[in-house]
Amino acid sequence: MVTEQKDRVWLIPQKFWSATKQMSAEEADKLVEHLVSLSELRDFQALEKFDFIFIGKPGVEQQEAFTRS
Repeated sequence: MVTEQKDRVWLIPQKFWSATKQMSAEEADKLVEHLVSLSELRDFQALEKFDFIFIGKPGVEQQEAFTRS
């Protein structure tokens, strides 16, 4: 299946690590499983609620997401 660039889901590593650093390994694993499930369901509204997720095409928009606080 080919995904349109506007629908690509990006995880912003620095923000993800910051959000999960106080979680146990089990909690972080469950969160990742949940994110994968939402991505497979293409539930972009739910994914956008996470500060460390960016949905869109790579390039300028992605760079802005990586630098946003």
